[in-house]
Amino acid sequence: MDVVYVVGPQKRSDELRYSLRSLAAHIPHGRVWIVGHKPRWVRGVEHIPRGQFASKWTNSTENLRAACSHPDVSDRFIYMNDDFFALAPTSVPVAHRGPVAEVIARTPMGRYRSGAAATMRLLQELGIKEPLSYELHIPMVVDRARMLEVLNLPQARRIPVLHKRTLYGNLAGVGGEQWKDVKIASRTGDVPDGAVWVSTTPESFTDGVVGRRIRAALPAVCRYEDSWQPAEEPVDVQEDAPPARPTARDPKPVWVDWAVRHGVDRDAAEAMTKAELQQIGS
Repeated sequence: MDVVYVVGPQKRSDELRYSLRSLAAHIPHGRVWIVGHKPRWVRGVEHIPRGQFASKWTNSTENLRAACSHPDVSDRFIYMNDDFFALAPTSVPVAHRGPVAEVIARTPMGRYRSGAAATMRLLQELGIKEPLSYELHIPMVVDRARMLEVLNLPQARRIPVLHKRTLYGNLAGVGGEQWKDVKIASRTGDVPDGAVWVSTTPESFTDGVVGRRIRAALPAVCRYEDSWQPAEEPVDVQEDAPPARPTARDPKPVWVDWAVRHGVDRDAAEAMTKAELQQIGS
């Protein structure tokens, strides 16, 4: 079974490097496809180039559509993101996050929440009264033809922040067991005991405890890399005083980082307005 990574423009490649190492070490798979941006150091993969000119959500959806439209991608494939890491030999889980309505209730206002609500309404219109959320930061096995059908629904094309895993998971009857999301956003967050799957943010991967754990667990260059040598490990994370609250003059990305440090999912934070972000931690 092939693996498909969708990678956005100018994406920091350290996470992708270690995600590929975890894939090579722990997950049985066929070919690896990168759709979108392929870093120069990547080798031994298939590449579907795509211009990345729209929002991150639209780019992600169109990258996935390109993979599903390619005849050489396996009929069923593992849908993977570059910030997913397997820490031990395992298979791809079949899991959901619980009812979409419950996920919406605990998600801050913003474009991400609006996309969840729009996806839920579409599923209800299609006859699924209590849809489940599949927006977990873990890989997902999908049927290429069925996913393409889902992405090409006229109603789906009108949702700017489409929750495509959720739409597919419900329409394809994926089922599965309920999981807590494995995303670790804070610099001090650690890998839970016994965890096999973990996901990071750029900050927690680069500067956090979880990032150090992942790098220590996957030190060996894999077959998907050139002859790159691991960089020197960053210094230990110090228990410094928390960063000062941004000022009203600071740009939105600074406020997004502030929200992430306060436990908000990065996708949700980026979908919020600056005014909404300024309400966090106040």
